[in-house]
Amino acid sequence: MRQLALVLFGAFFSTLGVVDRDVSTAAQEKLPRIGYLSLGRVAPPSIFVRKMNEAGYIDGKTAVFDYRFADGRHERLPALAGELVDSKVDVLFAVGDEAIEAAQSVSKTVPIVMFACDAVTSGFVASLARPGGNTTGVTCITADLSGKRVEVFQEVLPNLKQIAVLYNPLNRSKPNDFLQTRDAAASLGIRAKGFEVSEPEHIERAFAEFSGARPDGVSFLDETFMLLNAKLIVDLLQKHNLPSMHSFREGVDAGGLVSYGPSQAEMIALATTFISRILMGAKPADLPVMQPTRFEFVLNLNTARARGITVPEIVLLRADEVIDGR
Repeated sequence: MRQLALVLFGAFFSTLGVVDRDVSTAAQEKLPRIGYLSLGRVAPPSIFVRKMNEAGYIDGKTAVFDYRFADGRHERLPALAGELVDSKVDVLFAVGDEAIEAAQSVSKTVPIVMFACDAVTSGFVASLARPGGNTTGVTCITADLSGKRVEVFQEVLPNLKQIAVLYNPLNRSKPNDFLQTRDAAASLGIRAKGFEVSEPEHIERAFAEFSGARPDGVSFLDETFMLLNAKLIVDLLQKHNLPSMHSFREGVDAGGLVSYGPSQAEMIALATTFISRILMGAKPADLPVMQPTRFEFVLNLNTARARGITVPEIVLLRADEVIDGR
């Protein structure tokens, strides 16, 4: 009798275990699913994860996070976006213009939160106030800052007369960004020559051309592709002993000279607020696109010394941050 009781007792708890696993699986399936799409791992997911955790979304517990990175291969983005849509994500976070374009090409209904360079000019939304469609998020208005970047570059290098401008033509906003940069430079008496680069070998080829007509400096219209190739860029700058201007501080952190632009960390933090609101029932079309409020002027004094550049004291005082390893 006692043996029978033990068998029945064990069977009872075994059944409970099966039920618990089934309930756990069902619960996992019902958790909100958040997709993350990018050309590469340059807008740190760690910031994204921390802000989502602060909002109550923890991977495997209160949400499921699904990441897709194209490892710098532009052509892979549409298929990766399709995988996220097929996995039934509740919202898709697209980091960078190429990722946004890919996401929009595969779905007109899945909510998309974007981290864009210039959302309106690129045609991702109808307007900032009324985005319409299934896309909203943050836009960094880098083209609007083109003139300011050239001004800052000239303040750091008073004898600046000719610059090379490298930009990725596969990023919808960058051709316009180049035109804005060229016009701003011309108004300051600076000649700007553009170089289209969408593969690492294009960057190397552009620098090879510099040996024939050496510029006084190089301006990089940063976005995901450029940031993915930061080490190659810095190595080439060092080899050719050229100073550089960047749109984001990440280029300066890697060893570039100076940057002026919005904070990527702030933009990711802003984007997570859209994701939270959409998961709580808001519609992308009803959420106005946000612009950054924090702009950083960062200067790498270590790089200046290595290039033999003496930065005017007044410029050093105006910088938001000076990287100095001494």
